[in-house]
Amino acid sequence: MIRRAFPFLILSLATAVHAAETKREAAAKGTAFFENKIRPVLVEHCYKCHSEAEGERKGGLLLDRQSGWLDGGDSGQAVVPGDVEGSLVIQAVLYGDEDTAMPPKYKLDAEVVALLEQWVKMGAPGPKQDIGETEFSKLGDQDAIFEKAKTHWSFQPVRAVEPPKADDAAWNEHPIDRFIFAKLKEHKLTPSPQAKAQVLERRLSYDLTGLPPDSEKPASVDDLLKSPHFGEHFARLWLDVARYADTANVTVPSTKMVSYYPYAFTYRDYVISAFNADKAYDQFIKEQLAADLMGISGRAPEQAALGFIAVTPFLTNPNDFADDAIDTTMRGFMGLTVACARCHDHKFEPVPTADYYSLHGVFTSIDKPAPHEIAEFPVIDGYGVGEAERADYQARQQVVAEKIAVAKKSGKLVGAKQKLSEVIKKSELAELITYHDGAPARAFIVKDKPKPVTSKIFLRGEPDTRGDLAPRHFLKLLDPQQEPFPDDNSGRLALAEHIASKDNPLTARVFVNRVWGALMGGYLVDTPSDFGLQGAAPTHPELLDWLAADFMAHGWSLKHLVRSIVTSRAYQQSSAVREDMTALDPTNTWYHRANAKRLSIEEIRDSVLALSGELDHSLKGHPKPLWGPEATRRRAIYGVVDRVNNDPTLRAFDFPSPTATAERRTENIVPQQSLFALNSPFIIAQSAALVENLQLSDGMSAAERINALFHRVYRRDAHEVEHRRIAGFLALMEKRQTNPWPLIAQSLLTSNELLYVD
Repeated sequence: MIRRAFPFLILSLATAVHAAETKREAAAKGTAFFENKIRPVLVEHCYKCHSEAEGERKGGLLLDRQSGWLDGGDSGQAVVPGDVEGSLVIQAVLYGDEDTAMPPKYKLDAEVVALLEQWVKMGAPGPKQDIGETEFSKLGDQDAIFEKAKTHWSFQPVRAVEPPKADDAAWNEHPIDRFIFAKLKEHKLTPSPQAKAQVLERRLSYDLTGLPPDSEKPASVDDLLKSPHFGEHFARLWLDVARYADTANVTVPSTKMVSYYPYAFTYRDYVISAFNADKAYDQFIKEQLAADLMGISGRAPEQAALGFIAVTPFLTNPNDFADDAIDTTMRGFMGLTVACARCHDHKFEPVPTADYYSLHGVFTSIDKPAPHEIAEFPVIDGYGVGEAERADYQARQQVVAEKIAVAKKSGKLVGAKQKLSEVIKKSELAELITYHDGAPARAFIVKDKPKPVTSKIFLRGEPDTRGDLAPRHFLKLLDPQQEPFPDDNSGRLALAEHIASKDNPLTARVFVNRVWGALMGGYLVDTPSDFGLQGAAPTHPELLDWLAADFMAHGWSLKHLVRSIVTSRAYQQSSAVREDMTALDPTNTWYHRANAKRLSIEEIRDSVLALSGELDHSLKGHPKPLWGPEATRRRAIYGVVDRVNNDPTLRAFDFPSPTATAERRTENIVPQQSLFALNSPFIIAQSAALVENLQLSDGMSAAERINALFHRVYRRDAHEVEHRRIAGFLALMEKRQTNPWPLIAQSLLTSNELLYVD
């Protein structure tokens, strides 16, 4: 499917698809917000009088289900989504009228009221599906939920499924194709022909490296798998899941300075190196959770794997830190929403609160050095630093040290009680060791406390109200005997071994589904981080099991998995829309064609740099700004990711917030994207660089110059109609005495033909 070169446009079909994806993403986030923040409030303050479980429906109002607060009670609709003033529940908790004030004997804290208002503004989300009268009696009933879990597909062992026979010889050669063809036939669909060689070459290059193909030398699948850009590209997929950033989610009090994680980048580099080296995924899991407990050398690059835990949004609160670690670990590796059991037994999944606090004990048994305690983080071997860079860094560090010494001697105060030395430590020094190329690379680690913690259950999630002890062990769902974790350490390694076990039915399935979605443009399980009872059912369950079993049988190899998928005819189909098949399969659920995919903001930026000839291919190192006069020309994965001041350009192109694990990228089309294409200094500068690096000489005709640009950007000649349009533009620019070629280059670099991969 060829897209002609034209400016960045809003496509109605794409808008509808993106809107649906955005709605789905918002629903998932809304449900998580309700379960973590709102239901605990309702349980504590409202359910006694307004829930089916308590047998009370005072005023005819139920607040234990979405239909309850939307239908309302005797006084009318309790919650009007998006309308705080029109929602009776909000007016009641604000105590504006004594007759309707709720709760009747006390006012809620201002923070709790603010949460309820935020919930209403979000649209008053609730569980993904409303619970009927019969089901509601089982809401949170762990015995009933565990009974239901016995037959749930994702909790069954992974099976080595035999692919069905296909009656089409071409679709009978590859196991994946045999599964896909069987579903196509079942739904009266026919597959699409294979994509043209140039289309497929471009698709492979972007899907495996995130960069456009080399115009001089076509690369094979094996070449792309061996490229160092492979690890850079797939690392971004994992870093979204790992909620990677270079800062915490807070600013330093009294200074408004961001709290940097000076060595977070070594975790990013570990992930890139792991994928390039094709590190076994089960080993990858263990190192991220427990590298320090595995006998790995203290200066080994694998120590940086602990950044998975250490690069947290939460700087100080130990309970929020543990909750974040539980959520990222369980949803990221196993697709389970365990964090919803922080305040109560999970309402929908087989996760009692005791299991949550078993894991809470694991992660509160950790010491996390403060970011400015430099000596606590071991220097990593293998990061070469030039003498000039090292000398410049040491000189700058000495200047900061002298400022700190002066501040200590004078005792000057900044703000309330904070000494200038502390400000410098957390701003100037942190910035220096974060960004300067001469600063040593250190592993951003965690370590066990001298004595591991056994947590008590927080009743209703309140740290001040504690119940029974919750010994550290794995989830009852997957370890019914719940063998206790070792009593001489945190239990992180034992936890990692349970997660990375071949007997764990979730881990391999979750990962292969993530990779399938990245390559195919659609998931086999449409809720990549939720494989529980509330998650989506797989469209191709046998194929999912085959992929998971084959993945584990081949040493948990990512590169084997990728090769298996991209060498299938299903992957290599044309993406051209066929109206007869679209009528039967409008969302391409059954893969009757390939899905055209839009480039991410990182791929857009990196492609523009690659095509202009300005891309710096160097690996590893300190993060740098992506835009502005000091911007790096390295790949976008080496840019600064700031949780507090998330880059507005990245946000405009759906870069996920790193405040929590992200299961997928949304794809919105908003005006800021067009403005970036038209007005961005980065795009304008790279358009000029493209023209300059192509060396379009005065001896070339206009047609030759046009074709040179088209060959660089699209690897083809301009079509006749494109030549005519550009000729008209050249005539107009000649009258205005304006150099047209950078503007033409800009149009090509921001067209849909470049921004979509067919």
